[in-house]
Amino acid sequence: MKLSVILSVLAAASLVSAGKFHIPKHAKVQFVPDAYIIQYDDNVKHAEAHDNLRANKVDYKIRNEYSIFNGAAITIKSEHDGDALAKIPGVKHVWRITLHSLPKAQVSNKKATDPEVTSLHHMTGVDIVHKKYKLTGKGVKIGVIDTGLDYKHPAFAAAGADAGCFARFGKHCRIAHGWDFVGDDYTGVNDPVPDSDPMDCNGHGSHVAGIIGGNALNIKVSPKPPQPFVGVAPEVTFGAYRVFGCDGSSGDDVILAAMELAFNDGMDVINMSLGGGSAYKYNPIAVLSDKLIPLGMALAAAAGNDGTDGPWMVSDSGLGDLASSVASFDNAYGFYDYFTYGGASHPYSPSIAWNQRINLPASATLVPIFEKDGSLSDGCDPAIYDGLKVTGKIVLTLGDTSRCKSGGRGLNALNAGAAGILIQTTPLGIASLGGNPNFPMGSIEFQAGEDIIAVYKKTPTAPFTWSKAPKNFLVEGGGAPSDFSSFGLDGELRSKPDLAAPGGNILSTYPLAEGGYAVLSGTSMATPYIAGSHALYMQAKKAKAHGDDVRKVFKNTATISTNAHSKTKASAAKQGAGLVNVLSAILTTTSIKPDHIDLLDTDNF
Repeated sequence: MKLSVILSVLAAASLVSAGKFHIPKHAKVQFVPDAYIIQYDDNVKHAEAHDNLRANKVDYKIRNEYSIFNGAAITIKSEHDGDALAKIPGVKHVWRITLHSLPKAQVSNKKATDPEVTSLHHMTGVDIVHKKYKLTGKGVKIGVIDTGLDYKHPAFAAAGADAGCFARFGKHCRIAHGWDFVGDDYTGVNDPVPDSDPMDCNGHGSHVAGIIGGNALNIKVSPKPPQPFVGVAPEVTFGAYRVFGCDGSSGDDVILAAMELAFNDGMDVINMSLGGGSAYKYNPIAVLSDKLIPLGMALAAAAGNDGTDGPWMVSDSGLGDLASSVASFDNAYGFYDYFTYGGASHPYSPSIAWNQRINLPASATLVPIFEKDGSLSDGCDPAIYDGLKVTGKIVLTLGDTSRCKSGGRGLNALNAGAAGILIQTTPLGIASLGGNPNFPMGSIEFQAGEDIIAVYKKTPTAPFTWSKAPKNFLVEGGGAPSDFSSFGLDGELRSKPDLAAPGGNILSTYPLAEGGYAVLSGTSMATPYIAGSHALYMQAKKAKAHGDDVRKVFKNTATISTNAHSKTKASAAKQGAGLVNVLSAILTTTSIKPDHIDLLDTDNF
């Protein structure tokens, strides 16, 4: 049966007009005004193409030119539009320049004690690849197209050095190549101001690079990491290609230029943790990807963080036929502040307003607030505290938001004399609270609340102690697809994303000026895990593998997962082929083709 009905629905999300001018239709797509990317016919040289543009009275300024892509990015000053440009002899395709974004970094300057150091790599077999097979990515080059890289960070230092360096400014540097295409003030709309220094002033690129190949196992200088950690491929050589300013977006004209330079610099793998686009495969980045990958380069691109927006939301940078579009899984472990009660440690999530951890008592006792029927109270009625002795104590209430919010609930406890409040959330896990800036408040998992009540009923005077530093806890629902990870398919019903990697709650490097380390979440964090995994595979095979072959091996050997809070298998539209299994990919002797099944049926229309 044909898929006409489904495709007609998809047309509202992404389509291409008749002819060669491609117009992505998508609610989140943003364009640079009067700016276009033109791809020439294969047999047309640049000089001939410019002659044709001038002969058709196109008044334009060149933004970038591309040799492998065979085209140019231009800003037009005349009355021509995309349709008119597409009709000029020698022009193969025309696109409006599209802006790509980054997820805003959420920094956590946490210091951990008693951590599960290698929990992340336990999920994927990388720990065994490191320990047993001694693979580190040595000899493999990975290009990071992002916000730049803090190349002075000690986690990027060469063996025996205490600080990293960039080859243009030093010797024996792991960051051997790079370029700043845009400058600090670039936002995606204004003109870039390129220079030779790809230093990161945003943080995203440094975090990405640390996941690929940072080494913070034995840092001897400050700032030190909250826990020792190592990236997937800690001896790779980096290329840092900065396409974002300190804030804002980047045009795909700039990204194309970075991709070509990365190839010319000899990168074996390109990492693009980018968002945005149309979910449609005929975009310039996907077209160039499919030109580069057969030349011996692998490419990993983020699937996007729009998982709550429904299907067909994958970012277009990974939609090339040969590229890897990467989904995210939550880390099996997560950093949490915690408290100890009755001899057991419980993680909690501090309220947003209580971000300085002020007025934190060293120790206290805890009192659950019960209704007359014995059930846990929501604490919304101030009268619930009448007659209760809660002065200087931590109170526990229910997290039902039907009658009041966390601020009012906390204010009632504060006015009653309590020293802090814990709020039991739903069975689905820890929730985010607004809270009160001057009052300790945290949310706890449903089961933790049940355990606390059980302890209280046996030992009402059990001691309560706040932690002074966070630590790793096994996350309920961890090791499963992240809620934020975008759903496929793409706009042509092709199978995207391709596979997944850990991307939720990931510790990695961050600019030294911003504390040196951060815990972030996103498909931006999962993508470099795949890029680093490709490096381990290439080192193991001692050859510059065809990028498409690498992708197929990793998809063939991925581990299919269930959903976070159920035993049902997660959709392939969410996890692709599943969670990457690097050990299996390296050891397998079998590869199955094709590695996916597409639902596209337009060939028969």
